[in-house]
Amino acid sequence: MGGMDARARVAGLVVAYAVLVDATNACDAVDEVVVAADSWVSAKELLRARGYRKVPKRAMGNRIPQEAVAAALTDPGTVFRKRFMADTPWTPAAK
Repeated sequence: MGGMDARARVAGLVVAYAVLVDATNACDAVDEVVVAADSWVSAKELLRARGYRKVPKRAMGNRIPQEAVAAALTDPGTVFRKRFMADTPWTPAAK
C-alpha cells in the first residue's frame, strides 16, 4: 500500500490520510479516509474504531489532498471518508 497513506503536521495535530478497504471488506469497497489527531497512533485507533482494519503502522508519505486536510481540521478526532477517486464531499465515517 506504499504511497497510499500519508501524514502531515498542521496546527499541532497530525492529519492522517489513507486509502483503505472499508468495514464491509468487499473487494471493491475502497475509501479515502482522513482524520486529525494528536499522533499517528491515535489516528490509527480512530480509524480502527470505524471498522478500517489494515491501517499502516506508519505513514509512508506526506502528500495529502488539500480538501482532505481541510475536512479533517473542521472537526479533529472525527474520521472523514469518501469513496476512492470519487468526486463527492468528505463525510463523517459511520460508527
